[in-house]
Amino acid sequence: MITQQVNLYQDRFHEKKLLFSAQQILSVLVIILLGGAYGTYLIQSNLNIAKRDNYSIKQSQNKITNELNAANAELAMLLADRRMDLEITGLSREVGARKKVLAFVSANQFGSGQGFSSYLLALSNLHVENVWLNEISLADNYLKIRGSALSADLVPLYFGRFSQESVFRGNRFNIFQLERNEATDWKVDFEIATDESLDE
Repeated sequence: MITQQVNLYQDRFHEKKLLFSAQQILSVLVIILLGGAYGTYLIQSNLNIAKRDNYSIKQSQNKITNELNAANAELAMLLADRRMDLEITGLSREVGARKKVLAFVSANQFGSGQGFSSYLLALSNLHVENVWLNEISLADNYLKIRGSALSADLVPLYFGRFSQESVFRGNRFNIFQLERNEATDWKVDFEIATDESLDE
């Protein structure tokens, strides 16, 4: 019988303790994978939110741009529309003409103030919006008026007021002209006179 003594205290016979077990490593890997998946989900979610915010911002920018373009177009139309300026100019001329007529009458520039002043006073009493006088010519039996209006249909209305002034009753106007100049097509010019032979 052969016997052999074995030293059971040698290191090779000791139980080996592993730092991490396979189950622990597997758990860690699962946790890492879950963490990575969750992180990816968060990144994707934030990316989607950022895309939505970016789209919303672009929509707002487009809306603001469209509103700005519309405002610019409206402003351009207002600037191009000079009708108000023309009306103001016409009214200024009308007021200026009336002031001149009143100044003639007030200053009594025609000598004694008899004769011509009654015509000038009557002309100063006639008033139609957007009609103004540019020239008045007076002689013994002669009257010529040149003026302008913003619209042709205002001219008959203006001369229709002549019958309201006694000094014009009985006068026969032999000349009447109405024309529109291409250079100033925003107004119409008129002339009326009692006798063509006395025209300038």
